[in-house]
Amino acid sequence: MRSCRTNYVCILLLGCLGSTVGFDVRAEEPQTSSLSRSVEQFHADIVPILDQHCVHCHTADSPAGNVTLDEIDSPEQLYAHIRTWLKVARTQRDQFMPPQDEDQPTDAQRQALITWAETLGQQLDQKPQTDPGAIVFRRLNRLQYNNTLRDLLGVDYDVATAVGLPEDPVAFGFNNIGTALEVPPLLLEKYLAAADEMLARAVDTKPASTTFDIAEVPYKLEGELPEGKGKDGPIPPATELVDGYRLFRLNSTHHFPLKIEKEGTYRLELAAWGHKGPKWAKWQPDLAIGVNGQNRKSISVLGTRENPGVEVITLRLPAGEIDLSIEFLNAEVGPAWSENDHRFKHMGWKSLTVTGPVSPQGIIPSKEAHDKIFIAEPSSKLPARDAAHQIVKSFATRAFRRPVEADEVDRLLVLFDMAQAEGANFEESVRYSMKAVLVSPSFLFRIEPAAEGDQPQPIDDYALASRLSYFLWNTMPDEELFRLAESQQLHQPEVLRKQVARLLADEHSKVFVHDFAEQWLQLDELEHALPSEEFFPEFTARTRHAMRTEVLLFMEHLVQENQSAIDLLDADYSFTNRDLTSIYRYGGYQQEFQKAEINKRRNPERGGLLGMGGILTMTSHVSRNSPTRRGKWVLDVIIGDPPAPPPANVEQIDEGSDKNQAKSFRELLSLHADESSTCAGCHRKMDPLGFALDQFNPIGRFEREREGEPVNSTGILPGGRQVDGVVELKAILLEQKPRFVRNLTEHLMTYALGRELTFEDRPAVAQIVERAAANDFKMQELIYGIIESYPFQYRRGFQQQVASAP
Repeated sequence: MRSCRTNYVCILLLGCLGSTVGFDVRAEEPQTSSLSRSVEQFHADIVPILDQHCVHCHTADSPAGNVTLDEIDSPEQLYAHIRTWLKVARTQRDQFMPPQDEDQPTDAQRQALITWAETLGQQLDQKPQTDPGAIVFRRLNRLQYNNTLRDLLGVDYDVATAVGLPEDPVAFGFNNIGTALEVPPLLLEKYLAAADEMLARAVDTKPASTTFDIAEVPYKLEGELPEGKGKDGPIPPATELVDGYRLFRLNSTHHFPLKIEKEGTYRLELAAWGHKGPKWAKWQPDLAIGVNGQNRKSISVLGTRENPGVEVITLRLPAGEIDLSIEFLNAEVGPAWSENDHRFKHMGWKSLTVTGPVSPQGIIPSKEAHDKIFIAEPSSKLPARDAAHQIVKSFATRAFRRPVEADEVDRLLVLFDMAQAEGANFEESVRYSMKAVLVSPSFLFRIEPAAEGDQPQPIDDYALASRLSYFLWNTMPDEELFRLAESQQLHQPEVLRKQVARLLADEHSKVFVHDFAEQWLQLDELEHALPSEEFFPEFTARTRHAMRTEVLLFMEHLVQENQSAIDLLDADYSFTNRDLTSIYRYGGYQQEFQKAEINKRRNPERGGLLGMGGILTMTSHVSRNSPTRRGKWVLDVIIGDPPAPPPANVEQIDEGSDKNQAKSFRELLSLHADESSTCAGCHRKMDPLGFALDQFNPIGRFEREREGEPVNSTGILPGGRQVDGVVELKAILLEQKPRFVRNLTEHLMTYALGRELTFEDRPAVAQIVERAAANDFKMQELIYGIIESYPFQYRRGFQQQVASAP
């Protein structure tokens, strides 16, 4: 801690002398007298304790437990470590650190650390809000990108999966953190492919089309008809017209002369069906398609006489005059005793339409999407470029989530002009400009205009609309938000609150609820849950899906019905179906999910996250519980005090080793912790929490006995308090409601802002929790609080942003 002490001496001296060298005292930095006293106390009272008992393990070069207590060079760095100081306070209160085999602080030293850290936390909670935090250019993550393209173009298609967009990196628990959302070169290629895919579905480029009526196309038949009469009269002819279709009862070849103006992909649409008798199962006509005498593709006609259809295929065709041929290959004649028409495997064919050039996939665009985008058409009164200007300006405004500048539209129209000069039609030319919009940084990134000056300023209404929409819908603002932003009404408190209520009541908000819940609760782990069907036959893929659905429906209910966040700790209801009833012993036997009341006298262990099978299953092993994994999940998610990752060289527990003297896994786990001082501290925190959940088996069934013995669900929590079972554990957690809600609020705010929270955000978090406490910690109060908070509605001034950059 020598460097820490020396740096602080310099800082304090320079601060007293008003020197411009060293620590730069800026107006936005916290300068309250209480914080100044805490800084002085840190130097005078806390540093010596840390030097004596802590710093030899917790250095920047070798931070035990990922905790660093040295190299603090400014008050800001001291404040930035507030989470660490509060963690230190908890370890001292519970006498977790230093390890038992090292020299221990006195009671007075422990109390000094506790009092100083908790006082600093309270002071930071109450300090004036002067910095809304850094907002980096943040690209749309995979979910937001998919949803934004859907709503911008009016085409519901999972293009991210289609083109293989990579999964987003996770930081601070979420995959929408701006600093982690990099743009590797491969991603740019995927964006280009995705733009083509979506525009092919949204823009009808009006390609040329040629249709052939099969009744008028020459053909050549192969084979012979049977002689004589059938069961019901004369044998039908080899070909005839029926209801507009020409029937072919023999193999046939057809030639379609085409003049192709431009080489490319063309779409072939065959209105045809195949007919088979009742004794001829699973038969379809086979067709061979050739170009200039070379076979290019084979298909089967899937439609039937009772349900005719259109077969759509794509084919690459060269420019010039070509001969397109289609051959019917597998006509057959049945036995003589069959009914006349049923004795033939034959085909009915009405028309062939050749359209192109089209997209390589031969996609048929959505008329609704096209009409939504093309708000103007060239006419005698409206030149083509003026019509394109209207379309591109409107499209870019929605895509960029803000008004576009005139020069931006002009640059986009350069591509329109180039396409027109090369002979492209109007729709195709506009499409080039639209593709440029979809690969523009203004679309791919959430970029907010910089505020002038060196002081924080409110974001404008367009930025607020985007922050609001991407938080609660994970997509671009809708028309109403755009309208309110344009009229500069969205910042009005009553208008904003009404819009939040509207967005939360909409079905789109389920995307936010599910995405946040899945990441905060780590539900992806459920997809890889370890319990095996060998040991638990009822744990099927359907059961796994039902467990996930229960958690998500519960979260939906909390948000949309504005229930208390405390229900996450304990509740007298949940959502079940038949697959879960047999495990839970409550709920009905319906297959569809329904809200189920929990009789707390009969099932006191149920209710809240800790009684849900999904949580319990994903924290288990193949055939047994994992107290450590369950305890770690409680620390991570519920308490918000994640343990450090295990050391790289730590040995795994070998349950089958001959050296094991333990009679149970609990004893084995205790031996493992005792043998390793590096593991003991974390296991002392995690394992008692997991033991309290031990009456739940690996798939969440509650068992008071296991293998004929009572289940031991007792544990000693940090600080010496004993807990026995999940009911007592929930009661202990309920004693700390504000701490739990604060943890939830910090996760929600991290998700909403797309960045790590800092000490500058503590006042906003404290205010949100205090406000929610007055309203029974209702979920929508937490969400309103975040949206109305200083970090959500303000951004740094440009000069402030530059000065704060690393």
